[in-house]
Amino acid sequence: AMSEATFLRSASYFEAGIGALYDSHWEEYYDLSLELHSLLAETQYCNGCFEIVGKIATIVLNNAKSLVDKLPIYINLIKSLGARNRHQSAIEIGITAVQELGIQWLSPSPDKLRIVADFINIKLRFEVMTTDDFLAIEEMEESKKLAAMKLLKIIAYYGFITKQEYAHTVVTQMLQLTLQHGICNESCTALADCSYLLLQSMDIDGSKRLAELALLLLEKLQAKKYLPRVYAVIYAGIFSWCYHLKLSDKLLWQGYQDGMLIGDIEFAFVNAISSFQNRFLYGAQLTLLGKDIELCRKRMIEYGQASQFAICSPLQRAVSKLICCTGDPLSETDTIIHEKETSDISLTRTNFLLDATTYIHFCIVEYIFGIYDSAADKIQERWIMEKEYSRTSKYYGSTDFYDCLICVAMARKSEKEKWVTLAKSTRSKVKEFATFGENNCDHKCLLLQAEILDVEGNAEDASSCYDAAINAAEKSGFVNDQAIASERAGDFYLRHCDTRSSHYYDKARDLYHQWGALAKADHLYKSTPS
Repeated sequence: AMSEATFLRSASYFEAGIGALYDSHWEEYYDLSLELHSLLAETQYCNGCFEIVGKIATIVLNNAKSLVDKLPIYINLIKSLGARNRHQSAIEIGITAVQELGIQWLSPSPDKLRIVADFINIKLRFEVMTTDDFLAIEEMEESKKLAAMKLLKIIAYYGFITKQEYAHTVVTQMLQLTLQHGICNESCTALADCSYLLLQSMDIDGSKRLAELALLLLEKLQAKKYLPRVYAVIYAGIFSWCYHLKLSDKLLWQGYQDGMLIGDIEFAFVNAISSFQNRFLYGAQLTLLGKDIELCRKRMIEYGQASQFAICSPLQRAVSKLICCTGDPLSETDTIIHEKETSDISLTRTNFLLDATTYIHFCIVEYIFGIYDSAADKIQERWIMEKEYSRTSKYYGSTDFYDCLICVAMARKSEKEKWVTLAKSTRSKVKEFATFGENNCDHKCLLLQAEILDVEGNAEDASSCYDAAINAAEKSGFVNDQAIASERAGDFYLRHCDTRSSHYYDKARDLYHQWGALAKADHLYKSTPS
């Protein structure tokens, strides 16, 4: 059985089977030889033995009679490259194979507007389709088209990680093939990917509809092999945008468990990371979260998933810094260490997803510990990067939430007009998220309103907004944001020489302890009046 507990055993069985074949087995037992080598490559990919996958690929590619026969090897070879952060090489091999299948590769046009226009046109054709008409689409039968869909599915993900125009182009091509030649298992992932990409343009209704169609098709085709991919995209996508982040936990974890069982190791870990990320953002207990992250990172190493390990690392560092601090955040020695860490922030410049995650988690921790200048420098660097890539990493409004808080903090120090203008711009984005994700964003909007009112000198209204933000965060169960709001209220009253500051600081320390941010609680104790 090809399941998590038997990958190693399965590999040994397939190796034994190959070893028992005659020297001329490719001529005499072609079908058996092809199947054994293809299955061995799949199990060795699952085991993280990527060098062995490469050797098997060479053998099969030299002996297979058709490109369709080579397909399983191509797929495992491409995924092996992706797991080792060689995304561009994986994309190039995939494109070559698609072209060899006779499928015209719609290479990304230099005109990005044309790419988006083609993407929107094909999405509209599915969006306006009735459910009955959609489910009545016949199934795809042509072997080369089916093979192309399998390859395009993989290219789409690596395109999203690196160059988003690849993702739009590939998803457009997959949806066109679905309309022209029928539905298949990979159509589920194309619809789910389309739903996710629509979030970049804040097309919430379109994203919901495409996600609905993806889940309907997943159920109709009983395409359990693709559940991890579809769940990762939908439940870390439109579902988390519109519903409380906590509601995605079980579904993303199901995606992780199913992925490990069926051998979709890469998307098993994509689901796990998405679950960890959501838990961090809604204020799940950090000590437990940290332990779960460490266990999962060990498994990533075990399975050779360097790409997912790297994407998970910024979150792991953020959690660790909030839980425990190696020194006194106020000491000169720790300041020197921090300055080195800031200058050494590791960026790929080619992997948008990893670089954005690195920037965002770094800035969250810097803000929470009150290191505003460093946080401001990094958000401005991230804005430049996002402009270069023509994309953003929104995290359900949390990115703009922290950006706004950092801008307000800077407005209190210098260049008030500049930073207040930026703060209002980022707050407007959070307010847009609150129109469809109120459980995740209402309390954020209230805190940002309080901060901007205060920095503009409207103390009376700011005071009531701080209390409203604290109460709303408690109601939504965001203990982390409740702690931050309480600390900001303490700062507010301290600036106005009001003794109520001690009440809010005490409340903030208790909430940071509840969250598990013990280092921050200690930092607050040392940096505020007793």
